[in-house]
Amino acid sequence: MTDDRDIRAVVDEDIAHAEAVWEASSYDSDAMEELFYRLMEHYGDQIDGFVRGLRVIQSDEATADLARVYRENVKAMLERLKVFRENNYSNEGLLEYYIERERQIVDYDADFTAVRLELGLMELSRGEREEIISHLDEMEEICARVLPLKEKWEGLREHLVWLSGKEMQVALKLLPLFFRING
Repeated sequence: MTDDRDIRAVVDEDIAHAEAVWEASSYDSDAMEELFYRLMEHYGDQIDGFVRGLRVIQSDEATADLARVYRENVKAMLERLKVFRENNYSNEGLLEYYIERERQIVDYDADFTAVRLELGLMELSRGEREEIISHLDEMEEICARVLPLKEKWEGLREHLVWLSGKEMQVALKLLPLFFRING
């Protein structure tokens, strides 16, 4: 990839290929592994932050776990590749672009119903989804009570501590709900 035109063509081709493989074989460990290494080879050293935060792949993991890890990594890499394309195929200002995109992801006007719907679209285990919904139910009940703010906060605090142990994607969905303490 020597000039901008080459980078653009390869990125566009790899995005199309990755989306096709994802659509056809996102739960196939071998397909995800092959795609992971293809993207890593093409962009690991080319795109700023491309490998940051990817899950470590351990060969002694069960096949289902390996497929999940490859799937999570490929999903993150594909998103970063698309962001690179949106940033005019350039590393210049890419970190700031990542930060601005993440800032736009947080819905500060979220309500409990909308968050439940969004959680339904996320890749979560049944047990984790049930745990989150249970906390949401309790939080919504606390926010709906007619109590002084201090008492509401005391009731919500344990849920905030619980949320601090969750993945970032889940936390970003639920954090705005703490602002519902007034309503």
